[in-house]
Amino acid sequence: MRNTLLLTAIFTLFAPIVLRAQEGAKMDIDISSAVLKTADWAGYKYMENLDLAQSGDQKALRSFFEFSGTVDGTESLQHATTCLELIPFATDEKVGSVISSLKPNLKKILLERLTLAQGRTKKENLRKPLTEWAPNTWKALNGETVTCNSCMMQGGTMMKKPEGVKPPTPGTHSTTTDTEKQ
Repeated sequence: MRNTLLLTAIFTLFAPIVLRAQEGAKMDIDISSAVLKTADWAGYKYMENLDLAQSGDQKALRSFFEFSGTVDGTESLQHATTCLELIPFATDEKVGSVISSLKPNLKKILLERLTLAQGRTKKENLRKPLTEWAPNTWKALNGETVTCNSCMMQGGTMMKKPEGVKPPTPGTHSTTTDTEKQ
């Protein structure tokens, strides 16, 4: 029993260090083993979503920030630190755009937790005010709408509307038959 408690304590203390060492240069983001356990319990693919979010995937970013509503207590601060350290990887513009689309209560929670996470992170450049290094994220957290201009890029080409599609004329509406829908 005593050895089990000792091993658990050692694992809890050193697991985040081991995780960061395994990821190496790819990901220099603090990840808590306690948050990973909660994510596993909730059936949330934390590392998979973090990897996608790190590359700027907006769906993964949204999912990752929404996961903030699942954790509480010290785990909420640990997850917030991961979220904070994710911003430079995913880009401020994409993070701001995603946060801009979240529910107001979640934005409020994120603002509080990210502010606290700034005191916890070991990255000095992230301890500066968000207005300096992540102005879009700051705007979104404070209720302003942020759009991501670079998000319209996919695979190196600009997304555009299909050929032959005309914008609707004000005051008219479109009727589509069942055969046109198929």
